[in-house]
Amino acid sequence: MRAPLLAGLATVILTGGTLGITAPNQADDLKILYVRQAATNCSDQNAGTLAQPLCSIGAAAAIVTGGQTVDVGTGSYRERVTVKTSGTPEQPVVFVGTSASLIGENSGFVIDGQHDIVLQNIQVNALGDLPAVDAHDVSGITIRGGRYSLNSSSGTPVVRFAAVTRSSLSQTSIVTGNAATSGVRMDAASSGVDISGTTVSGNVNRSLDVPSVGIRIDGPGNTVIGSSIGGFTATAVVLGTGAAGTVVANNVVTAGAGHGIHNNGATGTAITSNSIKQRCLDGIRVDGASSGVSIQNNVLDSNGVAGRVGCDPKALDGVEIGIYGDAVSRTVIDYNNVHHHRTDSYAWGTPTSLAGFRAASGQAANDRETEQPRDNYDSANSAAPGFQKLDRAGTPRVDDPAVPNSGAGPVTFADRGAVETIRPPVASFDVTLSLAPQKVTVDASASTPGLHPIRSYEFTFGDGSVVTQSSPVAAHTYADPGNYSVWIKVTGTDGQSATSSQPISVLYPTSTVGLLTMSNRRYIDAGNATTGLRANQLRLGATAQFDVVTAGNHQVALFSRSTGRYLAIGTADPTAMTATSQSVDARETFTVAKNTDGSISLKASTGQYVTADPSGTVPLTASRPTISTWEKFLQVSTTDTNKSLKARVNGRYVSADGAGTKPLIASAATASTWERFDLVDLGSGTVALLAHVNNRFVSADGVGTKPMIAAAPAVGSWEMFYLTRSAAGTVSFQAAINGRYASADGAGSKPLITNGPAISTWETFTLG
Repeated sequence: MRAPLLAGLATVILTGGTLGITAPNQADDLKILYVRQAATNCSDQNAGTLAQPLCSIGAAAAIVTGGQTVDVGTGSYRERVTVKTSGTPEQPVVFVGTSASLIGENSGFVIDGQHDIVLQNIQVNALGDLPAVDAHDVSGITIRGGRYSLNSSSGTPVVRFAAVTRSSLSQTSIVTGNAATSGVRMDAASSGVDISGTTVSGNVNRSLDVPSVGIRIDGPGNTVIGSSIGGFTATAVVLGTGAAGTVVANNVVTAGAGHGIHNNGATGTAITSNSIKQRCLDGIRVDGASSGVSIQNNVLDSNGVAGRVGCDPKALDGVEIGIYGDAVSRTVIDYNNVHHHRTDSYAWGTPTSLAGFRAASGQAANDRETEQPRDNYDSANSAAPGFQKLDRAGTPRVDDPAVPNSGAGPVTFADRGAVETIRPPVASFDVTLSLAPQKVTVDASASTPGLHPIRSYEFTFGDGSVVTQSSPVAAHTYADPGNYSVWIKVTGTDGQSATSSQPISVLYPTSTVGLLTMSNRRYIDAGNATTGLRANQLRLGATAQFDVVTAGNHQVALFSRSTGRYLAIGTADPTAMTATSQSVDARETFTVAKNTDGSISLKASTGQYVTADPSGTVPLTASRPTISTWEKFLQVSTTDTNKSLKARVNGRYVSADGAGTKPLIASAATASTWERFDLVDLGSGTVALLAHVNNRFVSADGVGTKPMIAAAPAVGSWEMFYLTRSAAGTVSFQAAINGRYASADGAGSKPLITNGPAISTWETFTLG
């Protein structure tokens, strides 16, 4: 690219819309003409000093000379300004805006026959049929910064260059407000114009009946580099027959009704390292008398799909890269990446696949059909015409050691497309929740470095606590239960960073229980949480323990201690049940229905009840509209499992004799499997006793008239006992069926029977 046209400016410094003057004093005021519309003492007959400013830009344009700057203050100026004075490359005429806008019918700038003019950070909002900038027979015009817009139905461009040479348009926003309005138009006599770092935005109308163009070039030796062009009903960038030796490189071209880049008869064009996506017609099209065209290092994605929503329904499908007519023998295509939604992603006269294109043209040996960004890395041809040493953001080409260099030319590691990817780190982390102490442990060890090693990990816990450290694991305890967002930011030694966040719920548990299914008297197991929960555990082990938390609105959530996650119904399949959620929302909340037999049922937010298949091999689902045995669960506190009962009368343990086939008797000297029970909470102070030896419930047989026996497959009134705890730490069991206490009859020499009218030594047991 050429050297900036402001390179010779010695006393005027233009930065970001502000004007700095070296060693300012009253004598220097002659170098600046101040326009202050809002000043009460402004007058177009004033000298233009800061103390006596002008009111209009036009008044300043009438008297400004080379080497002077017109400083335009805040305001809305309803003017069309004609610049009548030229500068020199070393002493240009400069217009600088400070929050200044030219607005209204036919507002803008006219430069005719002048040279070395600078428009810096000017805003123009034109509403008529004349360009916002209209330059004729001009050289050395520099437009940098600012915004130029036009809302016209006449097809007038926002910026029109006719016979303009040695000029530039950079870091500027060009906006059209009507489907017919084009962005920038340069005629056949315009040459040596550089468009760089500029955004050209067209109307979203997708109709091909009202053609508009983002940038049209008809003259030789011009460039479009590092710019963004989107919208426009005809073409984003079109190069006419007189556009010889044009470089179109490092640009991003986005959605619009027509083609992306259209080389319509231009010669010697370099279309290099552009990223083009979602144009309704061809991404890149070369036709007519085009010759000497090079298309290399471009990345094209989802172009030519005319049936896409928003495209003109009259349009036909296009291709990613299409070469037509006489241009087929005079165009070089290589090192491009394309991703198309149809079979034919190329055209060599007629649409074809990449393989067909290679066979017909002998070109595109290093092209790839891919949508993976990684395939862009370190794979460009740096010897391609128009190749830029820096990418569109000014980033140098960088070798990524994790990617093989498959490019060509002197720099084999340059990337395809408009951006040189300096691979950033990837932030990834796992959360371990512990509800009782309201603690979270965040492990970011899964984060991966980018091009450079990770230097630091920043943990934000959502309650105001932030920890930055070099190691990837951090723990935090919350003062209050609640819902929080945890963030992790990883930063490389090159300063590049990445963030990731996850919502968590740190809620206070009211109890820790196992859920014993009534369908098969097995505990729900969350050990294989990703494939579903199953009712297959005989004992209340670690994988079957759940914290019960209050979730509001009379609902609960269940937290699996083994997975550190909440039970939830699925998103894709709302009947599926897993223990995979870190936060509590509708999918993780359940309404508890209390059944008359002391069991509970869990209704999901979908209105369906959680059901447990008695086989124990089928995962739990939330799929039943009503409650049956399969939808009933008994709660067992983790403190009431695997208990023994020692009779106070003889110091012996109560045994489910004969592996549960005989009545209970306090006869065992030690507690083994026959002497182990789970106390099942039935609510309202009642419990059931589940014998480990046969997984059956203890019953007050014969309405309490017969010895107690562990024989019942389900809980009924015979299996319900009121549990009484004494100050001495002993317990007694009162049968709900007859109101009598379980007694170690005959001082323990006979089977237990619920016949005790009151609590004495025979009716007292110690839980162990």
